[in-house]
Amino acid sequence: MSPSIEKLLIIQDRDRRALQLDLELKRIPGERAEVEARAKAATTRLEELKLKAKQVESERKELENQVGTKREQINKWRGQQLQTKKNEEYQTLAHEIQNAEKEIFKIEDKELDLMDKAEKIAAEIKKEQQVLTEVNAVALRQRDTLGQRETAMKAELEKLKAERGALCKDVDESVMSRYERIMRHRKDSAVVPVQHGICGGCHLQIPPQVMHQAKSSEEMVTCDQCGRILYWSREFEPAAQTAAH
Repeated sequence: MSPSIEKLLIIQDRDRRALQLDLELKRIPGERAEVEARAKAATTRLEELKLKAKQVESERKELENQVGTKREQINKWRGQQLQTKKNEEYQTLAHEIQNAEKEIFKIEDKELDLMDKAEKIAAEIKKEQQVLTEVNAVALRQRDTLGQRETAMKAELEKLKAERGALCKDVDESVMSRYERIMRHRKDSAVVPVQHGICGGCHLQIPPQVMHQAKSSEEMVTCDQCGRILYWSREFEPAAQTAAH
């Protein structure tokens, strides 16, 4: 393997890692958004329950006021009963009082239903508050983890860029230009091994002459199919040939 190929392989290794880091860094904002969304959802659920509890309490107070109003009216009618001397008027007032008391019973039944509902909501609020506490604790840890990961990956990326810059200085400019052109086009790799007569990039058969050049030539050889730079590796030699060496 030529020294240029060896250097390109090291550079390619750095480029692949840098690409991986870049992709992971681009995912960080989305992961942060998911963390915040979960915390916000838990907060929203709790706020909705508290609002529901307020509405139930407001309805209960309204019913309580209605009962108070009706009791005042009943007391007024009873006072009128004591003052009237007419039996017909007395009976009419008694009928009104009876109807008002029936309405009070219905209203008080509704109050009891609302009190039961309020108790259930209070239990849900307590449970949701605990959930929110746990969600916020997890979110805090996740924010810290994401921040640490982001910082570490950025530092590694800067280190890789510095290493790459130093390595590129030792590679011929025309070779680097070819490598970078292929890498921009192929994305995954620009330098690949010959694997049992097959290109390690496009996985197509390599002509014997090209394979022989990759094995013996110090010049750079490229795949006729995908244009990637080829190199020969003993790792992929047939067992018989390896033994012979």
